[in-house]
Amino acid sequence: MLRIAILGVGWAGTRQVEASRELGEKVAVAALVDNDDEFLAKKSVALEVNKTYIDYRQALDDPDIDAVSICLPHDLHAPVAIEAAEAGKHILCEKPMATTVEEATRMMEAVEREGVSLYIAENAVYTSMARTLREMVAGGEHIGELTFASMVAGFHALDYGYPGRRSWLSTPKEGGSGTWLLHGIHTMAKLRYVLGEVETVYMREHKASSFTREDLEGTMSGLLTLESGVHVSVVQSCETRLEGQLRGFRLHGDGGSVRAWREGYQVFSHDLSEHQVPPIRAYEEQSLSSYALELEAFADYVTGDSVGPTTAESERRSLAIVQAGYESAESGQPINLQERFGEL
Repeated sequence: MLRIAILGVGWAGTRQVEASRELGEKVAVAALVDNDDEFLAKKSVALEVNKTYIDYRQALDDPDIDAVSICLPHDLHAPVAIEAAEAGKHILCEKPMATTVEEATRMMEAVEREGVSLYIAENAVYTSMARTLREMVAGGEHIGELTFASMVAGFHALDYGYPGRRSWLSTPKEGGSGTWLLHGIHTMAKLRYVLGEVETVYMREHKASSFTREDLEGTMSGLLTLESGVHVSVVQSCETRLEGQLRGFRLHGDGGSVRAWREGYQVFSHDLSEHQVPPIRAYEEQSLSSYALELEAFADYVTGDSVGPTTAESERRSLAIVQAGYESAESGQPINLQERFGEL
């Protein structure tokens, strides 16, 4: 059993405790850490975890802790992960793994130097939708050979922000960010998992006159070129109402097309008549939540049983796309990932 301490018991930390219960005896949450002592005391009772620490360094010093899960503000991911590695703890880190590729690289160098494991909690890759579309693209089912694709994600929040303890998520000086990093990292991880690796990033930024946050992006849109040569149109927005079939993937190939969103997908084959509407197909149900599957993948990675899809090496690539997107929007030029960051 992997004994883990959750560093930060907000929304993500709570989900991980709940996910550990789905796995039975594979992972045990041995301690909760949060610097809000009153909140921590309530969470300890609610989640039935008796051992608590106010300072994460206490967990790093605890010999009964095998690993830590970093559910802290994004700007703390790299320094805390490096400290955890130096303390001999395996690390599960919430997405985004860091705020820059340089930080992510330092994290990876630290775990290699200290002989521990680093894995990223990116649940978007562990959904039935992601697995179904990945298999579809790889095998050519319904679409044949992929010719082009699009991905649209987002929500409507002209007064972009989060309430209460989560307010830091949209406050850069507290480790938060705009929608391109906070939510686009999910989108890029899923896009890479389904379609393959990205070579070039060309993005532009937009704000509606009604969007209130002058310091953050409202919409990021642009074109990614995959290493396969296929072009993918991408939109990540927090100033547009995107519900149901308005968001998700559009996959087009020489054998047909697929429209896919969170709740289902439709297949548009070449023999479909002009006015015929294809039925909505459901994804296969999973016995475990995406949060439990990512936690299970981390445990298997630590023990060497298997290497899952969201290793540090993988999610540094997702982060590189996001960082390149910001840089491209600022410069107005496309960014080649290898030229900008070297081998990832």
